[in-house]
Amino acid sequence: MSDSNLHQNTSEDQGVPSGAPATTGTAPAPENVPGEGEHKSKTFTRRSVLAMAGCGVAGLVVGGVLASWGVTSKSIASGRIEIRTTPTKMIVTDRARCSGCQRCEMACTLKNDGRVCQHIARVRVWPNYNFGTNVGSTDGAYGNCEFTVEHCKQCEDPACMNYCPVHAIYADEKSGARKVDADRCIGCGMCSQACPWNMPVVDSETGVSTKCISCGRCAEQCPNGAIKFIDWEDIAQKVIDQGVVRTTTLVQA
Repeated sequence: MSDSNLHQNTSEDQGVPSGAPATTGTAPAPENVPGEGEHKSKTFTRRSVLAMAGCGVAGLVVGGVLASWGVTSKSIASGRIEIRTTPTKMIVTDRARCSGCQRCEMACTLKNDGRVCQHIARVRVWPNYNFGTNVGSTDGAYGNCEFTVEHCKQCEDPACMNYCPVHAIYADEKSGARKVDADRCIGCGMCSQACPWNMPVVDSETGVSTKCISCGRCAEQCPNGAIKFIDWEDIAQKVIDQGVVRTTTLVQA
């Protein structure tokens, strides 16, 4: 791509579509020129901006873009920090900050179900509270007191959606999160069985499966800042502000 094809974006160029492409890869190829004297422009999405700089999550860590959220190569290597990317969010969980208070579980169910019910919470601390993910992990109350915060991974190819016999799980057009259609769901529990982490759970009161919709309520209510929901748009703007990559619009001459 020549320098003549890259132009600095104006503020209105920076709107970001709801769809989010993969975090790695190259910029899209130019479309065919429609005619003499005409041109087309394509504004890059938040993830495309990062991909152009060769950023992915590793690049964001090395470049220090995520440092303000406590994310460093050392913290990731130690297992203290986990980063999970979703269609429109980056979720950073800091196990060292988690006190095991389960406020995230309470906030989640209050917002989504109208009651406090640990069993159906979309974010979970309690199942691994004592021993971590397994007895030998040294985490949890009986280990180093670093608690595991589990949440839906919003998989690109979700097993819960693939194995639902009535196609009750779908990708939300705006957020990209996998949601459950309560009117379709028959409460069979196949989604929970198919998920490697058993994240969807059937609510015994409603007979409908529950799962994370990336609403971010758990992060808002965490008193220690152990969970952060970061918009891809914010991350893209930060790499621009720090000079890692500039905002660009592809223009065909």
